[in-house]
Amino acid sequence: MATSIPELDSYTDYDSFLVDQFDPNTHANSIIHQSAKGELDIATSLSSLSFSIDSLNKQLHDQVTTHYDDLLSQAAGIRELETVLKTVKIGLKTLSTSMERLSFKIKTPFEQIQTYTIQLERLQVTSEMLRRVLRFLYLSKRLEMQMPGGDLELTKAALTLSEVDALLQESDLEGVHVVDNEVKNLESVRVRIVDSADRMLQEGMSSQNQAQVGSALQVFYSLKRLDLKIVAMTSLLSNRLHLQIKQAVEIQSIQKEAKESGMSNATGFVGGGVRRNNGEPSVGAAGLWTSILWKRMEKLMDEMYNGCIKIYLLERVLTRKRDPLTQISFLEIASNSMDGNMVHRFWQSLSAHLELELKAAARSSQFLHQAFVEGFPRLLNLMHEFFSRVSVHSASTASEDVQSPEVVLMLRAISSFESAYKTRTAQRGNQH
Repeated sequence: MATSIPELDSYTDYDSFLVDQFDPNTHANSIIHQSAKGELDIATSLSSLSFSIDSLNKQLHDQVTTHYDDLLSQAAGIRELETVLKTVKIGLKTLSTSMERLSFKIKTPFEQIQTYTIQLERLQVTSEMLRRVLRFLYLSKRLEMQMPGGDLELTKAALTLSEVDALLQESDLEGVHVVDNEVKNLESVRVRIVDSADRMLQEGMSSQNQAQVGSALQVFYSLKRLDLKIVAMTSLLSNRLHLQIKQAVEIQSIQKEAKESGMSNATGFVGGGVRRNNGEPSVGAAGLWTSILWKRMEKLMDEMYNGCIKIYLLERVLTRKRDPLTQISFLEIASNSMDGNMVHRFWQSLSAHLELELKAAARSSQFLHQAFVEGFPRLLNLMHEFFSRVSVHSASTASEDVQSPEVVLMLRAISSFESAYKTRTAQRGNQH
């Protein structure tokens, strides 16, 4: 039985012809190269290729013959498919035309609406800016009319200025010439309002006028400077009293006052009775120096009293004044800024300064040390009189002063002289 074509094909290598990068020239050169080496005969290779070609042709012929009917039906199907594809192409073209018409109907109105929307937004922004500019000019005009009113219109002017500040913070009006020119004038108006409020506060504190103090504090609150002003005011009072305490017990100042008292004409003490070696008073002038010292201490108590009643006045007014919206008292706002009670901090500062300066004076002068120790009952009496006067203006009564924290702080400031006085009194008692 003759060998069939497929069986013969099994001996032929078709793999080299199936690679994607097959190149006939490369394949021919490979055969020639192998023939040159004696590995392969060109005639044999050509015979094999011819045989393979014939074999493949035979197989193709058999396949066409075997599936002739199927191939005809598929060819007819291809014609029908071409017709369907033409129909689809026509439909796609029609759809594309419809899409273009629809795009024109939608896109053009959309672009118009988008343009109108942008115009509307810009008109709204411009309108809002013009509204705020008009509001700014109105407030500036109102402020200009309020300024000549003096203290009576000061709180209204401050409130108007605060509205202007809020408007400028909320709106970006920089670059509007009419606004820029007016802002420069507002700064000078602000300085005038603050200076007037400072003057009103000082006058009100000195005259104990609650209405003036309240108006001045309202101005600072409207300008958002209340906490800073309260801190500055309490610091000013504390520093002023500190300086007065220091001057009251300064030995050089007492010596100068003794010299200027004209005692040399009355008693014959040259130079105020000062010992040349250490600046202490002579024996004959000690009484005068002591008299000057206690007069200074009495005056100091008056100054301390004036400072305390100013603080208590400030506290009362701050307690009564409140924010109209939150109803938070001005005192609470000030206390938050000062990290504690304003009055208690003032008393702490006053007692600390009093203790510091009295001890420093006693260390620097034997005369002052002896005067405060031996005259401690007088010093204590001055303190109690001071407490009684201050209690009228504070929440404490005279009987409660002994237990009040303020009294404890002040008595602690002179406790060193009290201890020395008790020790000296006990020693004298033991001697008798």
